Amino acid sequence: MLHSSARRPILAVPMALLALALVTGCSEDAKSTPDPAPTPIASLNTVEMELPRIEFCQLIPDGAVEDAVGGKPASDSSYGNGDVVEMAGVGKDVVHEIGCAWTGDDGTAARAWVFARPVNTAFARSVIASGEKTKGCRTIAGPPYGKPATTQVCRTADGKQRLRHAGLFGQTWLTCELATAKAEETELRDRTDTWCSEVANALNTAR
Repeated sequence: MLHSSARRPILAVPMALLALALVTGCSEDAKSTPDPAPTPIASLNTVEMELPRIEFCQLIPDGAVEDAVGGKPASDSSYGNGDVVEMAGVGKDVVHEIGCAWTGDDGTAARAWVFARPVNTAFARSVIASGEKTKGCRTIAGPPYGKPATTQVCRTADGKQRLRHAGLFGQTWLTCELATAKAEETELRDRTDTWCSEVANALNTAR
């Protein structure tokens, strides 16, 4: 009995060291693992993505918002289906959308919204056709942000340049955009592409 009990501390030391090494190794691995890069917008599998028509503002990562508006937002807002919202150039109106917006210190604005009702391809095409008639806007080549989809550049009344991606994901029509007076079109395109990719991924339930 004495010989057996004397051996126990010797065996316990290596086991304790092993446990400590495992914990330390896991901790170091966790610290060294970088955050995954956002999926490039052109690589989104929009055919397989499933986007619910729900309140989604809280699903958008803070980092995605900060990258879009150039820092922590100075203000944010959200609205739901049936809310009365101030519409640019229209005034207050009842909306049938679910959406949110963030504004940076320099006035850069990031927005995203989904139609509250299911949308079919025919209706989606009518939305695209209607948007092509918007004054101050032009349609440009863009990534397949849904099917059908559209990409549009506009000059807003307050002097900003706005880039918008919109498209149909299953039965959900998603629109996202970025508007700023502080970026050239190439930079605006890169930031908007990243922003819209983050929005679509945040809503996607088919993961």
